[in-house]
Amino acid sequence: METRILLEIIGYIGSALVVISMMMTSVLRLRVVNVLGSAIALCYAIAVKAYPVAALNAFLIAVNVVKTVQLFRVEKNYCLTQSKGAAGLPKYLVQKYNDDILNFFPDFKGLSDDDDVFILMNGDVATGITAGKIDGQKNFFVALDYTTPAYRDNSAGLFLFNEIGRRGFCKKAILESSSKNHEAYMYKIGFKKVSRGKYVLDLDKN
Repeated sequence: METRILLEIIGYIGSALVVISMMMTSVLRLRVVNVLGSAIALCYAIAVKAYPVAALNAFLIAVNVVKTVQLFRVEKNYCLTQSKGAAGLPKYLVQKYNDDILNFFPDFKGLSDDDDVFILMNGDVATGITAGKIDGQKNFFVALDYTTPAYRDNSAGLFLFNEIGRRGFCKKAILESSSKNHEAYMYKIGFKKVSRGKYVLDLDKN
């Protein structure tokens, strides 16, 4: 293969990774993939002596590295609040993040007045909302489990479900989802797949 063609392929791969990163909902994953794509594009630009393009990609790499370090340095002091129904802050969060919520829960139709709602806070910032119905056996049928993009490093979900179990709100979380975007997260939190599209997490701390 000619060197010129090989270099063009490398350039296209770098550009494609940068574009793909922009479509990601996880901020951390976005920045990692963006750095990788920019690094490949940087090598291509230097090889073909496109120095303005090389400078741009070097700048993108620096920005993403700095932002990634800042992301890990964000102090996380989570606390959990529990409420009932669709009014107030729960309604606001669902409306604000509706489009992103539908990426993970395409069948979500909104909160109902009898939903059990848990909102995770980091200081005075709402970082996520989890809602559904808890039955008499303390089974929590989760209809929504959403974390805002800036906190998608699994720490929010781990804290939320651990706290729900620790405080005795429920013994088991049951979540049904057809979204592949949400599946990797659920495995990291500890959910086990029991059937197609159905996941269960044991929260009983006794």
